[in-house]
Amino acid sequence: MQRVVTSMLSLAFMLASVIANVSGDTRASELLAQARAALGGEKNLAKVQGLSCSGTAQRMIGDRTVDGDMSIALQLPDKFWRTDSLAPLGPQGAIVVQGQGINGDTLLRSSKVENAPPGAVIRTPPAPEHGSEAEAQGLRNSRAELARLTLALLAAAPASMPLEFTSAGQAESPDGKADVIDVKGPNSFAAKLFLDTKTHRPLMLMYRGVAPRVVVQTQRADAPPAAAGQAPNAAAPQGDMVDISMFLDDYKTVDGVLLPHHITRSIDGKPSEDWTFKTVKVNPAFAPDTFSGK
Repeated sequence: MQRVVTSMLSLAFMLASVIANVSGDTRASELLAQARAALGGEKNLAKVQGLSCSGTAQRMIGDRTVDGDMSIALQLPDKFWRTDSLAPLGPQGAIVVQGQGINGDTLLRSSKVENAPPGAVIRTPPAPEHGSEAEAQGLRNSRAELARLTLALLAAAPASMPLEFTSAGQAESPDGKADVIDVKGPNSFAAKLFLDTKTHRPLMLMYRGVAPRVVVQTQRADAPPAAAGQAPNAAAPQGDMVDISMFLDDYKTVDGVLLPHHITRSIDGKPSEDWTFKTVKVNPAFAPDTFSGK
């Protein structure tokens, strides 16, 4: 994660030097057209109906950096599935495998624990109950994440969530300039997309969102049960809204489309997640159960 910290700090200076808006929606359309041309052109991007990305991940949990594997499957217009395999208790400890995503109007959640120490019970929060407000909020969050990934990777909105784009001028940092686009959509969706003025590639996506969290509880099998109202398998509370930045680099061409192979997320200016994709596929043949939540 250290290799992107300098870049993140440099880009953060952009926020202090945004130049005034220019020519609104027309300019935004021009900038998005330039970005899509830089990513492979409309002809190639129009063919993209699905993406799969898999590799390694580093995640900050408290003051520790935890390594693991992660994968993302995205099928337009409305399917998204992300899995993370992390060892939050150390490299020789249990592996927590969590999945989250969406399939149309269905919220997808899964969680399991592998390699748990003998005699230990490790619990992770269950999926929200069907029809609950927690499920409705989860659907909104997953739709927003699908839209953000589509916007960051393809410089476009998914058909399932139309977005409005407005030019917000330029921003400057010691490393150069970026064109800024304000993005708005349903359910108060809002983000800022930063495009490199020289290459026109997406550099960064900024938004307000819930901080990603890993919640794991460990208990000896012979330990007394949790106190009333504090059951170990209770759903985790909704996290606070924070400023999140997604940085994209290490672009490589895959089937005529230029895609980032390294993504870092920061929360309130501090590194949170670092993804390094080893394999990226355009329009892969997804398994029948990819978007089943299993």
